[in-house]
Amino acid sequence: MERAGANAVDHTKRFLEPAAEMTEQARRVLNTGLVGTTDKDTMERYFFELLQTETNVAGINYGDEQGNFVYVMKSDGPGPYRTKFITIEDGVRTTDFIWRTADYEVVARDSDPLDPYDARTRPWYLKASNLDRRIWTNPYIFFTSQQPGITVAAPIVFEDDGLQGVVGVDIEISDISDFLSDLQVSESGAAVILHQDGSVLAHPDPNQIKVLNDDGTLSFANIKDIDDPVSRAAFANFEGGTVTNFDLPSNAAFRRNNYLGLFEPLEGIDLPWTVAIYAPENDFIGEIKKNRARNIWIAAGISILTALVGLAIAEIILRPVRAFAVRTSLVSQGEVSANAPLPKTYRELSKANKTLIDEIAQRRDSEAKVQELSRDLAHFSRINVMGQMASGLAHELSQPLTAITQNVDAAISTAKESGTASEDLLTILNELDEQAHQGGDVVRALRGFVRKDEGKTAVFNFNELIDQAKRLMRHEAEENHVKLIYVPAKHPMVKGNRVQIAQVLINLIRNAIEAMAAADTKTREVLVEAKAQEDVLLVKVKDTGPGVPEDVRLFKQFQTSKKGGMGLGLSISRSIVENNGGRLWHDAEAAGQTIFCFTLPRETR
Repeated sequence: MERAGANAVDHTKRFLEPAAEMTEQARRVLNTGLVGTTDKDTMERYFFELLQTETNVAGINYGDEQGNFVYVMKSDGPGPYRTKFITIEDGVRTTDFIWRTADYEVVARDSDPLDPYDARTRPWYLKASNLDRRIWTNPYIFFTSQQPGITVAAPIVFEDDGLQGVVGVDIEISDISDFLSDLQVSESGAAVILHQDGSVLAHPDPNQIKVLNDDGTLSFANIKDIDDPVSRAAFANFEGGTVTNFDLPSNAAFRRNNYLGLFEPLEGIDLPWTVAIYAPENDFIGEIKKNRARNIWIAAGISILTALVGLAIAEIILRPVRAFAVRTSLVSQGEVSANAPLPKTYRELSKANKTLIDEIAQRRDSEAKVQELSRDLAHFSRINVMGQMASGLAHELSQPLTAITQNVDAAISTAKESGTASEDLLTILNELDEQAHQGGDVVRALRGFVRKDEGKTAVFNFNELIDQAKRLMRHEAEENHVKLIYVPAKHPMVKGNRVQIAQVLINLIRNAIEAMAAADTKTREVLVEAKAQEDVLLVKVKDTGPGVPEDVRLFKQFQTSKKGGMGLGLSISRSIVENNGGRLWHDAEAAGQTIFCFTLPRETR
């Protein structure tokens, strides 16, 4: 239960921290003037880029002291993103809406002259401007999506002019309930996240969170009132209905009504939330109670049977030994000749000896298998640690990459406005911007892979993916004196997860480069060829390396020919291709060539 509580606390903090970091970043950009507080078009584009970096952020907004308002949020249609502008000019108020695609293309426009919204009256604006620091609001049900959420906001203050406005980030917390539903506590136990007033913010069953009030609005349910008999029984004796009245210290365990429970506070974030883990006591020891008497009788019966079998085996073993002692005595007394044929008992003794030797050999084989299993388990443990490290790195790298893309965008805009920037400088900045976005895609794909997130599939141009792979692998190829040759497809449109397919393509190219470099081959060439075949696109990666050793079983986990390799690359690549509707295989090697092929479904419409 402590491990489950620690996992829930860690997941919740990692879920909320990006929103706080995004708010701080937006505050710094607006305070320093990189994005003007009155330049609503630039602010919209900046918020749009920030919103694409975090999947759990629902929207970003900014309201000022004059009543102007800019809000970029995710939408159900007619486009995936919607912008709301409230503009006050000469006392005249206008409210405009713009729907955009993921590529920032306008889908639709609308206006609402009767819209009454005023950011200056909202709790997040009032609290942040009064406290003059970053704040978290109390959880509430978002009006548009009807999902539970929370807002983190920070004031924008100029040194000479004082408060200008407040920037806020909305984040939906329903994904935390999805995580809790997968958290294994016991057979009927569960984990929930509670506010200090006892309201349920996250529950394994998301439908338990919201209740319909008499006035038609939605609010959070209390832990003592939800339609969950296990929760009601576990918290039945807690008077007052709030976590603060539970009369328990932090990190406290409790045992009430034959239930075991544990409270874990959400430390490190300025939120009065607590993770509660609870389960019936019988989930842990109920089966032990039922089986105790039965196990005693079974143990007694086994002991008696073992003793009888042991006596029988001892008799079988000692019988030829006693016969040998009798024959020896008769030979010494001269009653039996030493040359007389050996009795049957000696053959039994020899057979027993052979059986003993066979049992020893089988035991050694069993011990060897146990040792091999132990090594495999240790290996899987290291892989699990690496997965956790990869998740941490992906989380830490996402914000620097976002800052890089924003700084590059600002540098491009500044260079274009100055009118003196050279084309070479603009080309370098644009390439840096593209590489930073590509790095962000890889980081998000890595985070999704560690969380077992299969990602979304879409139609994309495989020739563009080849071109990006060429630039990504250019420096590595030059360092190893490898020539990269690319043959694009005439019909390159395919359907799949673009980032995952890019990982497969780069992995195959990198394997080819490393194999030729390790073997020190004279001719070092890698050919990437794409060709349309009916309803699939066939991709071949050929190299002039030494080929695959005969003792290596391809696509089997932990099988590798590389020194220091983990043996997971090809196995993971095959799983990725198959999950995207394709197939990955090693083709018959031609003279001086190693060929790996994979297919992807074509988009033929």
